[in-house]
Amino acid sequence: MIYVITSQNTISKVVKLNLCSGCGTCAALCPKKAISMEIDETKGVYIAKIAKEKCTECQVCFAVCPGHGTDYNELNMEIFGRAPENILIGNYLNCYSGNSTNYDIRYNSSSGGLITQTLIFALEEGLIDGAIVTRMKKEKPFEPEPFIARTKEEIIEASGSKYCPVPLNVALEEALKIEGKFAIVGLPCHIDGLRKAEKVNKKIKQKIVLRLGIFCNHSPNFYATKTLLKKLKVEEKDVNKISYRGEGYPGMLKILSTKGKRNLVQSTSWSLIGSYFFYPNRCLCCSNGVCELADISFGDAWLPEMSEEKIGISVLISKTEFGDQLLNKMESKNQIRLNQLDSKKVVQSQEGMLYTKKKKTKAYKYLFGAVPENNNLLESDRIDFMLNLFPCLTVRVFSKPVFRKILHIIPTKVIWLYSAPYYYFMLKKAKRDFKRNNWTS
Repeated sequence: MIYVITSQNTISKVVKLNLCSGCGTCAALCPKKAISMEIDETKGVYIAKIAKEKCTECQVCFAVCPGHGTDYNELNMEIFGRAPENILIGNYLNCYSGNSTNYDIRYNSSSGGLITQTLIFALEEGLIDGAIVTRMKKEKPFEPEPFIARTKEEIIEASGSKYCPVPLNVALEEALKIEGKFAIVGLPCHIDGLRKAEKVNKKIKQKIVLRLGIFCNHSPNFYATKTLLKKLKVEEKDVNKISYRGEGYPGMLKILSTKGKRNLVQSTSWSLIGSYFFYPNRCLCCSNGVCELADISFGDAWLPEMSEEKIGISVLISKTEFGDQLLNKMESKNQIRLNQLDSKKVVQSQEGMLYTKKKKTKAYKYLFGAVPENNNLLESDRIDFMLNLFPCLTVRVFSKPVFRKILHIIPTKVIWLYSAPYYYFMLKKAKRDFKRNNWTS
């Protein structure tokens, strides 16, 4: 299936071809504990590193790796028992908009507080004994820390988006060692890696009973935050804590300095973080935007009719019976509010992201050499190819340190203007294609 890998099927080959997603699944599942997740300082991402003296080339790392490709046809049949009718969002039972009924949780989360509320409810109901989530390290505020939250307070501590690379699945190693059942909150690459790991180690499926997915356009590399700090004239050494979302919707980036000073950055100002200048190569090749293999997946409600919402609201997709029943039980106990939503509205809320995920062309292979082979893509045309050139060239050029430094002196408004024409034409193409296929109204 994966044409880019022909021999020596270990994660080292995937890393060499720049296809490692940094998800951490291989490190957790390696039977010899020969793999560690380390930050590649030149790229600003996590990559897997093999200790050759420990490696027996058992190929478990390759089997669980989502970086080199995922057979979505096979996994959909195994998980859901059917192929998805909607290639954009995968298999689903229901689509909703909604939010937590707890004001503080809702206000301090990325959008509607639903993931945090779901984990707390599942913990208090005895459905899980903990959850694999992420917080930022106290001693290294720019680096994420995957861990197993066992209390309501720890779950709340982990709420909110982390706009940086996260090797979340390394925490699977601990989950396999201890008693209990657990939830996991991850991006598409994390959940894809988890699903592939379930096929290799049957114990994982028994231990991880709830998979909550987050819609994902990409995970910015570490240089995104560092560049923003330079533009804000904030020294990295002076940062004590950083929080990327919260305080209403769409949220504020909060920086707490070691001197007690607190910086609040409006979402319109820190959109620099999400630009193509800080895309990891592998994120650009990803074809799964809405966490198609989760039990429930959650995202921002970027819909015109919800644009006045200032506290927080999410769109969500229930994909399994367990996930849908859990949501309905929470609603019946007044833990969350749910409103039925047409799947077309979910697509509309994520049009740009879904277009860039599903409309891959040969431009990616021409500029990056190796690409993952995933069988959940849409057919593309010449216009798609031309549009694809912009992000591909931008990522290729600005992945080099010398060009990244230029961004420190270019005004943010100029950076935004650089990308504006692409976003305009890309969204027009997305709307046309999706409407033609009856995915949006």
